[in-house]
Formats: sequence, structure tokens, C-alpha cells
Amino acid sequence: MPDTHDSAAAHGASEGDRHGIHATLNLTRRSFMATGAGAAIAATARIPPARAAPTGIPFGGAIQFEYFDDRPYRQAFLDHCDIVMPMNELKFGLLQRERGQFDFSRSDTLVDFARDNGKASRGHAFLWHSTNPPWVDALNDERDTESVVIDHIERVADHYRGRLASWDVVNEVIAHEPREAGGPLRDTIWRRNLGPRYIPLAFETAARADPDALLVINDYDLEFAGDRYDARRAVMLDLVRQLQDGGLHVDAVGCQAHLYAHFKVDVDALARFKEELEGMGVAFIVTELDVIDFQIRGGVEEQDAAATVVVSDLLDGVLSGRPPLAVVAWGITDRYSWVDDAMPHEDGKPSRPLPLDVDLRPKPWYDAMKARLLAAS
Repeated sequence: MPDTHDSAAAHGASEGDRHGIHATLNLTRRSFMATGAGAAIAATARIPPARAAPTGIPFGGAIQFEYFDDRPYRQAFLDHCDIVMPMNELKFGLLQRERGQFDFSRSDTLVDFARDNGKASRGHAFLWHSTNPPWVDALNDERDTESVVIDHIERVADHYRGRLASWDVVNEVIAHEPREAGGPLRDTIWRRNLGPRYIPLAFETAARADPDALLVINDYDLEFAGDRYDARRAVMLDLVRQLQDGGLHVDAVGCQAHLYAHFKVDVDALARFKEELEGMGVAFIVTELDVIDFQIRGGVEEQDAAATVVVSDLLDGVLSGRPPLAVVAWGITDRYSWVDDAMPHEDGKPSRPLPLDVDLRPKPWYDAMKARLLAAS
């Protein structure tokens, strides 16, 4: 998910004039692709054929280990989801708190739960700027950092090889405001020590470690209307092109889809963005869907009506052209969500971010979404 302080600030600010994003990207092929990790992998389009099965587009949810003892919560994923993925348990800081010491117990519990019940699962995420352990944030040597990236991805991918359908290889690499000085890439420990080449390094290592997993670049704020969102979409397209130019493949772009209910989804721009990706042989997946309704006045009826609009607009964009690989919600029930903590209602009213309410009853927008996903082919 995005940094909550960055995200809340951006959505409360006015949109400025768009600057020339290609001029500010400034990632040369040499700086971006010099991974130092061996020969580049031949570029290949690995998108699965457009889904035509009667079950339509798969729907999934992210599950959390800390609530796993809640039996109705577990059952809700089995009742509603085709994909059940660990929300946090595959992030760097939870897998490798101390250097070289990997703990797969929590993530194994969740992945095994999915697979034992006939559900697919996916990995989130090899590299992120947040939730890193202190020893990672203390890295200051280029070669040492490169070794850490390669070792972590190889160890984790090998452990889950054949068990996860896809991986978010890098997460949130675009600067929150890519048009400002220092953009368009986010300032992270990986970028500071390796430069922009950490992105192709991660993709090359992941492809080598698990050749059958679909590899995804995942980010937020790719769906709304406005100059800042146009800029973020443009940066993402450039990143994908540069990876391909370097002989690497990106199987899909992940759109987190943390949907602010008071913001407008740019249906046409999202459809064009998706079309451009398809022209490059790259698929699309919704990875972290929820609805942020802290600006919606009124009660449950008004919240659900606003959610219905923003989710429907998102689907209008992502269902144009080739169907997305999947739509995955960032949780399943309002009982457990990050939204109330990060962006609460001023009047203390509970948020309603997820497909099921606190009593595990489906929302109207969820029923409408599932019908559209089932009908898509």
C-alpha cells in the first residue's frame, strides 16, 4: 500500500501543471540496465492467453497471519476467493529480520492454507522501501547491497518455487510526486546504494530463481484523473519499456487500486494505459483493492453508494481490452483493514473499505463487481 502520509497529503492537494516526464526520467539504458548480475535474460512475452473460462476473471484477497485464528475470517476467503495471498508475511522485514536468518513459518501457514483448499496464491513483495529491518536500512556499500538483493530473492523464490503463481518483484518504485526534484523514482535504500539498476537486478534475479512465476511491477495511484496520475502512468510505461529494452520481461503491471471514494477514476486514461501495456505484451492485474471513504458524508448507504461508483469506474477501465489477470482485494472484511487507522472519519464513523462488512456480509458493490468478473472472458 502507499505511504499513508504521502497519500493523504496528495489527495488533499490541488494538481499542478504536468512537467515533461520523459525529460525528468533521466534513466539511461546504461545506468538502468547495468545490473552486474550476469547476462540479461532474453525478452519473452509470457502473458497467458485471454481467459475464456466460464469462471471469468479470478478474484482474490490478501489474508493476515495475526487474524488467522478467527475461523469465520478464514472461511470468508474460502467462500469468496480464487486467490488467497499473504498480505504482509512475504515482505523483507518479516522473512529476514536478521541477516541470513529466514523465517518462513507465517508465510508457509498462509500459502499452505490456500493451496490445501484449492486456491491459488501470489507473492508480495521482494523489494519495497518500507518495513525493512534495521540491518537493511544500515546498508551503505554497493556490492554488499547487491549481494543482499540477490541472496534474498533467490532464497525466497526458491523456497516458494512452484507454489506461487506470481510475484510483485518491486513495489512502489515510483516517487509519490514524480514531477518534483529527485523524481521520478522513489528515494529508497535500494536506489541510494545501487541506483536505478536495482529494478532490473530484481527482475533478472527473480526470473532466474523462479522461471515459471509471472513477474509484476506494482504501484499505486495509476487510476485517477489529474496531471500527477498522468505522470505516474507515464513513468510506469517508461520503466516497462526500459526493462524490455534491456532484455528483461515484465509479465504484468500491478495497480494497487486503493480507491479514494471522493476522487474520480479516469476511465479513458486507464483504458489507454492498459492498451499501451498490452501493445508491449504486458498484462494488467489489480493487486490491493479497497475503498477509502473518509471524505464521504452520511451513513452506510452513502458510503456504499460512493464505493459502488468508484469501483464500477475502475472496472470500466480495467475490463476494456484484454481482461486483467485478476482482481485482488487488500483484505476481505471491514473487521480487519488498515484504512480506519490511516484515514479515519473525523466523526468516528467506521470506514467500509472491503468487500464484506464486519459481520462478513457482502456489500452491494462487491456483488456487482463479482457479477462483472464472472461475466468477463
